[in-house]
Amino acid sequence: MTHRFNYEEAFSRTLGWITERERELLRHKKVAVAGMGGVGGAHVLTLARMGITRFHISDMDVFDLVNFNRQAGAFMHSLGRPKVEVMAEMIHAINPESEVIQFPEGVTVENVDDFLEGVDLFVDGFDFFVMDIRCEVFRRCHERGIPALTAAPVGMGTSLLAFLPGKMSFEDYFRLDEEKKREDKYVKFLIGLTPRALHPPYLVDPGQANLKEQRAPSTPVGIQLASGYLVAEAVKILLGRDGVRAAPHYQQFDAYRHKMVKGYLPFGNANPLQKIKFAIGKKIFARIARTSVETQEAGSPATAMERILDLARWAPSGDNCQPWRFERITDRKVRVYIPPIEADNPYEYHFGQPTYLSVGMMLETMRQAAGQEKLSMSWKLADGTTLDGTGKMIDVTFRARKTAPEGLVPFIRLRSVDRRIYRRQPLSEIQKKTLATELGDSLRIIWLEDDREKWRFAKVNAMATDIRLRLQKCFRVHRKIIDWHGKDSPEGIPAEATGMDALSIKIMKWAMRDWRRMDFMNKYLGGTLLAQLQMDLLPGYFCGAHFLIYPETQENSESSTEAAVASVEDYLKMGEKLQKFWLRATELGLVMQPSLAPLCFSYYAVEKIPFAEGDERLQDKAVRLHNKLMEISARSDGRLPVFAGRIGFPGKARKIPRSSRKPLSELLLQDSRVHCE
Repeated sequence: MTHRFNYEEAFSRTLGWITERERELLRHKKVAVAGMGGVGGAHVLTLARMGITRFHISDMDVFDLVNFNRQAGAFMHSLGRPKVEVMAEMIHAINPESEVIQFPEGVTVENVDDFLEGVDLFVDGFDFFVMDIRCEVFRRCHERGIPALTAAPVGMGTSLLAFLPGKMSFEDYFRLDEEKKREDKYVKFLIGLTPRALHPPYLVDPGQANLKEQRAPSTPVGIQLASGYLVAEAVKILLGRDGVRAAPHYQQFDAYRHKMVKGYLPFGNANPLQKIKFAIGKKIFARIARTSVETQEAGSPATAMERILDLARWAPSGDNCQPWRFERITDRKVRVYIPPIEADNPYEYHFGQPTYLSVGMMLETMRQAAGQEKLSMSWKLADGTTLDGTGKMIDVTFRARKTAPEGLVPFIRLRSVDRRIYRRQPLSEIQKKTLATELGDSLRIIWLEDDREKWRFAKVNAMATDIRLRLQKCFRVHRKIIDWHGKDSPEGIPAEATGMDALSIKIMKWAMRDWRRMDFMNKYLGGTLLAQLQMDLLPGYFCGAHFLIYPETQENSESSTEAAVASVEDYLKMGEKLQKFWLRATELGLVMQPSLAPLCFSYYAVEKIPFAEGDERLQDKAVRLHNKLMEISARSDGRLPVFAGRIGFPGKARKIPRSSRKPLSELLLQDSRVHCE
C-alpha cells in the first residue's frame, strides 16, 4: 500500500501547543546543527518531528559500535556509513519535503559562513572535546546575530545555555581562550556548562571521565533530555515567543536526582566562585588521569586455549595470591602447577585448605570458559591426592562438545569480593534455592538471616579480626598483600577495598610500617576496635544474610575435622561448586564476602594447634570463637564449615579499586621444573 505524504496531516498533532500559523512558520525556518552524533542526531530528529523542514547538518565521522548506547543513527545497518548521510535519510524518512544540505567534511574555518548562511538558529551538537571550531562557530553566530543553543547531556540530566543576539557571547561566558592547555579548556567548559554539579553523586566510576584521554561516559537518558529541553527553547526562539533566558542564565535538570535548577552566573566563568571551581576541577581531573588504570594486555588472546586461560586467572584466591601456573602441553591439554603451601602463613590452615578451594574455583572457571569455546573439560591430579601441603600438578584435558554453555562466563570478571556495607534486603526463597542448587548434593548451606543471627556471626568475625591484628604472623601477611597505591592491584588487595574509611586507612598505613607500631596501637590505643567495627560489625549487620556451607559427608562421619574431608581432590571438587555458587550469585545481582578467618582460628582451636606464638590469651580467644561458631551453627560435633560468608544486594553504587590479576604471560610456564622443585 502506497502512502502519500501530507505535511499538514503529519504534524497535525502539534496543534494546540502551537497554532496553524506557527506551524507554517516552523515549516519555513532553517536550522544549522553541527555534529550528527549523540545530541546532534537527537536534536535534528526532534526538530524534524516538530515540523521544521530546512537544515544544514555537518559531521565528518562514520557510525561505529561505540555509538550504539546514545546516537540516533547508530544501527547495525548504518555501521561504517557517514553520519550526515544516515541522518539526512532519517530526516527525509520523517518528512520527504525536507531540504537538507550536508557538510560531510564537518564545519571548518573555510566553510563556516556557508554553514551559517540563511539559518535562523544554530544548534550545538559538537562532541564535548571539540573546542576550536565550536568557539569559531559561536563567534560567527554572535557577529551575524544568529541565536545559538547548546544543551549538554550530563549523566542522566542536561544543562542548557542560550546565546542570543545582543546578549553575553559564548566567548565572554566561557573564556576558553584564556587557557593554553587543552585539558584546562575542557575543565572550564564543563564548569561553565554545569555551574551546579548535580551529577557527581551517582558517577560510580570517575575514572571513566578522563579528559586527558578525551573519554567521558554518556547515557541515552541525558541525550533525550537534552534534546527535549533544547527543542523546547528552539521553538520559542523560532516563533518569537517570550521566556528564553540568555546566558549568563543557565538551566539544569537531572532526572536521576529529581532536581531542577535555574540560575544566573554573573560574568560567566570570570565569576569568583567559578574560578575556585576551576582550580578544584583541574586537580580532580589531573588525579583521575593519574589513577585511571585499565588492564594492560599484550593484545587479545588469539587461540581458544589462551582465551580459556585468560579467563581462568580471574578465579578468586586468598589475598589475590593467584597460586597457579599454567603449562600448555598441547592445544587440548594444560598442566596446572600448585606450589607447596606456605608454612608460615597462618591463613593456610588444614594443610592449605583455602588454596585448594581456590584452585577448585579456578578449575570451574576454566570449565565455564571452555564451554564458551564449545569444549568440555576434565581434570586429574597428576601426583597424588594426599592433603599434606606439598606442591601439586593437575592435568586438564579439553574435548569438543555440542552442548550450550551455562551462560556464566560474562560474570567471571565481574565477580569480586565486596567488603562494603550491603542493603539489608533479604534474599528471596527462589534466589536461595537457585544458589543451593549450584552446590549440588555434596554441599549443604545454612542461612543466617534474621538480625540476631547476623549480629552474632558479625561478632564472630570481629573476634577473628581482633586475633589476626594482634598476631605478628598475620601482620607479615597483611603487610605483603595490602596495596596502598589507590588503584586496582594485580597482586594484592587495594587498601580502599578493605571496607575501611579514608582516615582509618591512613592510620592503618602508618601502623603497618612496623610491627612495634601495630603492637603498641593494639595494646594501648584500642587499635582493633575500629577495624572490627568497620570491617565486621557494621557490614555483618548490613547485609542480606550470612551463610555456612558444610560437606554432606560430615553428617555420618565420626572422624576429626582433618579426616572428614580426606583429600586434595575433595577440596578441588568443593571449590568447583563454590565458584558456581559465587558466579550464580553475581548473575542474580548479589555481592559476597567470604568469612574464612573465623574458620581458620576455629580450626586451630578444635585441633589444639598452637598458633599464637605463646600468647595464651589469643589461644583462649580462638577457643571462645570456636564455641560461638558452634552455637550459631547449632552443631555439637565440633566440625567446621568448609566455606562461610555474607551475601546481599550492593549498597551505594560506587566503583572502588579491586584486586585485578597478573597478565596471562606471567602465569604461563615454559619449563615445568621451575615450579616442581
